[in-house]
Amino acid sequence: NRPLQIVTNSLPVANLICSSANIDLVVIGGYVHTRSGTVQGNYADEMLKTLNVRRAMLSVADVSQRGLFNSNLLQVNTQRAMMQAADEVIVLADSTKFGHQSLAHVCELGDVDHYVVDDQLPAEWQARINNNGAQLHLANVVQQATKVDT
Repeated sequence: NRPLQIVTNSLPVANLICSSANIDLVVIGGYVHTRSGTVQGNYADEMLKTLNVRRAMLSVADVSQRGLFNSNLLQVNTQRAMMQAADEVIVLADSTKFGHQSLAHVCELGDVDHYVVDDQLPAEWQARINNNGAQLHLANVVQQATKVDT
């Protein structure tokens, strides 16, 4: 019966939950990346150094054997700061992001506590995640019905 506290650097996420009476919302300040609506950069990173959160939930551009990647250099530093502020790190990614890498390395595979991925993730990747000490949580893919013109 206590309020949920959410810290986010995502303006779309903040906009979705800001009117909820059960949520205490903290929005990280800094440079706003207009394409993603995320706040990042030195100011965001410094603010994150002063916080402690139970769980950090991150998305990434790609995942390879070398680890997690993102294509935005400022976002990578802010994600690292989020990871430092968290007791647990959870990565949310769809299976199409695995086996690829982009511009900037975020962290190693084993630096993440939990991966939440759709159930289309190949068995070799499932084993690789489990072998790196993380817990893998597979989400069922719900197929949308397609309308057939008759």
